[in-house]
Amino acid sequence: MGRIHQNGKSLADLVRLELLDEIRRGKYLAGSRLPNEEKLAAELGVSRNTLREALRVLESEGIVEKKQGLGTFVHGESGPKVKPGLEVLFRVSDAILQLGMTPGTTDMEFRISAADTWEAEKLGVKAGTEVSHLRRVRTADGVPAVYCIDVFAPKVGHIGREELKQSVFSYLEELKGIHIAYASADIRPIVAGKELAGKLAVSAASPLLLMDQVHFDKQDEPILYSRLFFRSDFFVFHVVRRRE
Repeated sequence: MGRIHQNGKSLADLVRLELLDEIRRGKYLAGSRLPNEEKLAAELGVSRNTLREALRVLESEGIVEKKQGLGTFVHGESGPKVKPGLEVLFRVSDAILQLGMTPGTTDMEFRISAADTWEAEKLGVKAGTEVSHLRRVRTADGVPAVYCIDVFAPKVGHIGREELKQSVFSYLEELKGIHIAYASADIRPIVAGKELAGKLAVSAASPLLLMDQVHFDKQDEPILYSRLFFRSDFFVFHVVRRRE
């Protein structure tokens, strides 16, 4: 039986995360060659096509390098950092793991209050509708890295505060039976300011990256509106662009 199991992600993405974790833990060292495709696919319990797709994304992220006739190698330490790809809807925890760091959560605040005009527009409800708000700091090896503001659509129903300590995506899928199919996001640079500086342990003049994002289910209904403030000294986002 293979080691990779589905949890709402594509199988290729799960394979990619598994390989990233093995590289982070030192199973495959910088500059070393990965096992051949047949052996590695068998170890992971997936098809060679799935493995190739995972390796293709890792290569585009600068984690591995395919050398013609020689195999696939882990990039040396001088290679680029792991960077979340914008073509994949990622969990913040996964993005932190890709940096080789351990994710955590602090300063969690939960409340139910009236949606303001902006939140109501994003979630497709009337202003003043009661919605659930979650605010928290996500840490990387104990250091504040991302400040997250999540607003849940009324469709989600009652939310258990204790369960929200896990990934929001996992909470929605495993406890609510709601699968996030896609998201629409805008990303722009901002200056931290006093409030965010206090949350993220940076100066008020520090640059941050704001991801303003609405998540939709398979029926194209808005489920979650998020504002994620990333420290730019931790994260650089990239996207692979192809010519038609």
